[in-house]
Amino acid sequence: MKGVLFDLDGVFYVEQQLIAGGIDCLRWLNEQQIPYRFVTNNTTMCRKDLTAKLRRLGLEVDEQEIMSANYAGVLLLDQRGFKRCRLVLRPAAQQDYPTNCLQNPDAIVIGDIGNRWDYDLLNELMNQVLEGAEIIALHKGRYHQGSSGLLLDSGAFVAALEHATEKQAVVVGKPNPTFFELASNTFGCNPDELLMVGDDLINDIEGAMQMGMQTVLVQTGKYRKGLVEASSIQPDGCIPSIKELPVYLQNNII
Repeated sequence: MKGVLFDLDGVFYVEQQLIAGGIDCLRWLNEQQIPYRFVTNNTTMCRKDLTAKLRRLGLEVDEQEIMSANYAGVLLLDQRGFKRCRLVLRPAAQQDYPTNCLQNPDAIVIGDIGNRWDYDLLNELMNQVLEGAEIIALHKGRYHQGSSGLLLDSGAFVAALEHATEKQAVVVGKPNPTFFELASNTFGCNPDELLMVGDDLINDIEGAMQMGMQTVLVQTGKYRKGLVEASSIQPDGCIPSIKELPVYLQNNII
């Protein structure tokens, strides 16, 4: 194993509450000289603000250690030369993007906007897609963990637009293989030499398994025992929380 990829939300924190053991886990990895990166489908803020949030929580993280779906979306638009983009994103997530274009966009970038979704917005987006705009989904997550329980995620609304327009979205974040490849390249190694740690069976575990990575599922965040037992997706390991990762690595990998 030449490095570890971590999901963030549900692994190191939920909302503004740090999950116990995360700081010590990163400190142990540093002592063992095991490099790590953070791969997150977060679409609510730019990398700079996300880094600042993690540091406020007590995690010593550098901006270059984070590969977020929001940042990957910026890279994709630049690669494809899209200039007229409608940004269905929170204001804090729009900072690195081109100017928000509400009329006649070439592409519609969709991330998490919380409870701002409604029929009128979906109908407006549907018509713009029918007129030729591409759907750029920063991820297609089904739900995420909130302070009150599981909450519907933006993937459900992307699926609604796909169904109505019969056009498939270009998906940027996990479990897209390109996203994992971008993260793997920062280590200078092959994906099968990395370990993925996450709380999401599809976005984290299945996505990493398809790249040949080893996987560990944490029983925090969106983890639900019944969902795991009913799924055909089986991680290489399962631990109660990030706190137990150092012991798991010593017993199973290192």
